[in-house]
Amino acid sequence: MSDTATIDYMLERVEQMLAAIELSPQFSANFRSSCDQLDSYLGDQKTLLSSGDVLTVEQKNRVSSIIDLLARLQKRAESRASIPVSLQKYIAEQSY
Repeated sequence: MSDTATIDYMLERVEQMLAAIELSPQFSANFRSSCDQLDSYLGDQKTLLSSGDVLTVEQKNRVSSIIDLLARLQKRAESRASIPVSLQKYIAEQSY
């Protein structure tokens, strides 16, 4: 597999993991577990990420959209963290 294909595969995998986190309503424990899985995957990709390969314009755009999505998820996590657990459960039950 070429370096470009490897980077494309990694970006696709990260996009899929982020989409699953963003789209599914989750309790705090599930949200954290999904984020931990993403963190672990990215940790496993450190060699690829630090290789210094030049990204194509499309890959740069994908990385930008991933960063934007991560920022939105961080805001979501911060706002949920400030809501009491009992209220989170009530909100989750009402969303079904």
